[in-house]
Amino acid sequence: MDTARRSVTKATPQRSAWLRTACPAPETVSISEEVAVTYAVVGGGYAGLCAALRLAERGHPCALFEADEIGFGASGRNGGQVIPGLKYDPDELVQRFGDKRGERLARFAGEAATSTFAQIQRLGLACEARQCGWLQPAVDQQTLDVVAERARMWRAFSGVDTRVLSRAETRTMTGTDFYQGGWIDPRGGELQPLSYSRELARVAISLGVTIFTHSPVTKLRREAQRWVLTSRGHQIKADRIIVCTNGYSARLIPGLERASVPASSIMCATAPLPESLQREIIPARLPISDARRLLTYMRYDSAGRFMIGARGSFGLHEPESYFRWLRAAARRVYPQLADAAWEDAWGGRFALTVDHLPHIHQPHHGIFAAIGCNGRGIAMMSQIGGLLADLASGELSPDDSPVPVTPLRTIPLHAFRRPALEAAGMWLGLQDRFSFLTLAPAGGR
Repeated sequence: MDTARRSVTKATPQRSAWLRTACPAPETVSISEEVAVTYAVVGGGYAGLCAALRLAERGHPCALFEADEIGFGASGRNGGQVIPGLKYDPDELVQRFGDKRGERLARFAGEAATSTFAQIQRLGLACEARQCGWLQPAVDQQTLDVVAERARMWRAFSGVDTRVLSRAETRTMTGTDFYQGGWIDPRGGELQPLSYSRELARVAISLGVTIFTHSPVTKLRREAQRWVLTSRGHQIKADRIIVCTNGYSARLIPGLERASVPASSIMCATAPLPESLQREIIPARLPISDARRLLTYMRYDSAGRFMIGARGSFGLHEPESYFRWLRAAARRVYPQLADAAWEDAWGGRFALTVDHLPHIHQPHHGIFAAIGCNGRGIAMMSQIGGLLADLASGELSPDDSPVPVTPLRTIPLHAFRRPALEAAGMWLGLQDRFSFLTLAPAGGR
């Protein structure tokens, strides 16, 4: 495993509201000498930070290595929506994995958001966290039936006090007539994603974790009874390794890069809106993710900036046309934004797996890796980080992991997967945009 990692290609410089409003980053160092540690964590996003934090809290010596800055990837660029669950609902997970494993995974995923908020409160993280609920509106009757069934399943599975909304109730909460109804999951909420990353790092450092930034790990090999990593020409000797590079995975572990497809997520933000507009646009102040094929998501930040996001390009180039479409979509839902000043536009990379589930792998003895947030990274990757720490330390058996520990399998014809998904995404997006443009306000047809 002495292959060189490709350099991380940064997105075109953009202006991020999260970067401008986040809490200060903790002081870190870049690697400048050889390091010996029991546990080495590669990747400074939610999973890596939560893994390092769990290890430190349990007294295990640990160091974390990040190729750029803390929260550089999706952990500092996402929409800040803390969403419970996975793409599949509880009944589907049971059907897919069987009663025992399916229920265990569904319970873990369903509790991920609440567990994340509990950890934020326990550690006193200053990241504007609000467990206020999450609203998923439907754009037509077919998707309304789907989300209503989703609400029913979660209520039956774990007693969640879900709420299905009529069209009128959805109108009252969102401030728009474009939705046919929806549901509210009270377990969800929102936070400032970059502040969350930085605060996790701050607490981890206070507990003894050494965090090396601008220190990409480029080589990995086995030497005697230890693993040897290389970063900027310096060797890192570790007994056990946790790899959390997700959408920025490269050739450090053969096959990991080809086990998922990187995609981008894009966002635009206005300047803080007048209070009068805030009373009209999402008056319930809940984070929203609609139930379309290629969803859009919306929320406010703590200063009253209206934010909207969607999936970007599989080509990862985030062209300006995507941002123009996103701002136009916002004005379509909320015509009141016609004269709003748009301050920020940015994007980031996340990882998609073929089955739309997060994967945990143990490619070699002493190494655990996680990949595939599939657009729900805050809650899931925060909790998976803890799982990785428990697995690496031996406190949890792979057989008992709620997220199955599976063999590392590459995606067939991976080189062609991205252009194929790009084409499929364009087709799904066209369908969404056509149906979106033909929607009429209540009473308008």
